[in-house]
Amino acid sequence: MRSHSMHRLVHNVGRRGRVLACSLGLLSLLLGAATPAHAAQLTLTWSDASTNEDGFKIERATGTAGAYGLLAAVAAGTTGYVDAAVTAGTSYCYRVRAYNSAGDSAYSNAACATPASAAVYTVTVGKAGTGSGTVASSPAAIDCGSTCSVSVASGTSLALSATTATGSTFTGWSGACAGTGSCTLVVDGAKNLTATFALATTSYTLTLSKSGTGSGTVTSSPTGINCGSTCSASYASGTSVTLSAAASTGSTFTGWTGACTGAGSTCTVSMTTARSVTATFATNTTTASTQTTSTLAVRKIGNAKGAVGSSPNGISCGSTCRASFTSGTSVTLTAIPATGAIFAGWGGACTGTGTCTVTLTQATSVTVSFTKLRR
Repeated sequence: MRSHSMHRLVHNVGRRGRVLACSLGLLSLLLGAATPAHAAQLTLTWSDASTNEDGFKIERATGTAGAYGLLAAVAAGTTGYVDAAVTAGTSYCYRVRAYNSAGDSAYSNAACATPASAAVYTVTVGKAGTGSGTVASSPAAIDCGSTCSVSVASGTSLALSATTATGSTFTGWSGACAGTGSCTLVVDGAKNLTATFALATTSYTLTLSKSGTGSGTVTSSPTGINCGSTCSASYASGTSVTLSAAASTGSTFTGWTGACTGAGSTCTVSMTTARSVTATFATNTTTASTQTTSTLAVRKIGNAKGAVGSSPNGISCGSTCRASFTSGTSVTLTAIPATGAIFAGWGGACTGTGTCTVTLTQATSVTVSFTKLRR
């Protein structure tokens, strides 16, 4: 850079003009940082001690021997100017003078400099996760999508934003940025960052209703529905849910309506939206007056005391050792020895020493043996 000291100047121009009293300090020239639009720039500064200028005229010459031409005019009180229209490696010289309605002052000293090329760094964006989306920058440089790496001049400020695809969510930045908001980078070196997208965890509700004169239960796989008591459940989007219907005694399952159809005991629905299914149960046509019954009789043997109970209720032997049940009923008997006795086993329609379960299709007899506990 070449510079000369500035002298105080008083310049009177024009017979009718007002005297321009202008004191300009030393003109200095700085190499400026790069901007996104240019590879280099130069910054001029000067001091202003005048009180009656209307502004300043800045002139520029290409090379130390080039002819000066007006580059810009700036307002009164201005003490600096950035020249971004320069080419790296080319020398430029500048001079400044004040002006008002009376005319122009003398020039300042000349200042010269040669801008160097700005450093260029690479910004690289990666994408991760099970979801999908895009990353774009302002000013436009990255569109990832397709362009996930770009070279920019040092000092460039890039604002990056993530946009999710349908069915995905943005879970955050890592690397040169963090968090889930927008990411602003000032490029002062190579930058690497990753945007992570995840599949959305949307869930939908499956609702089960029961209709008809009969009764029964409906369960699901995966678990959630047990209707019975729990007749709705939420499942992740895309889940395949199989419903199974089971009629109660005296009822028949007659079919599905809603998101399932048909009369099979199972149906499968895909949870891509909220679903409703109805299971219909009918009462069997055999009436209570025409239903047949079968008798179950329990006889106790052995040299000790004990009792026998049944499920469903009917036998309490003790006192009631015979009962009638609807044909087809499954009855479970339990032996309860008295104090000082042990249960020795079943006979008749049951054997062994565990519980006794009989399905009554005809009159059935069971013996139960209790013996004294040996001391």
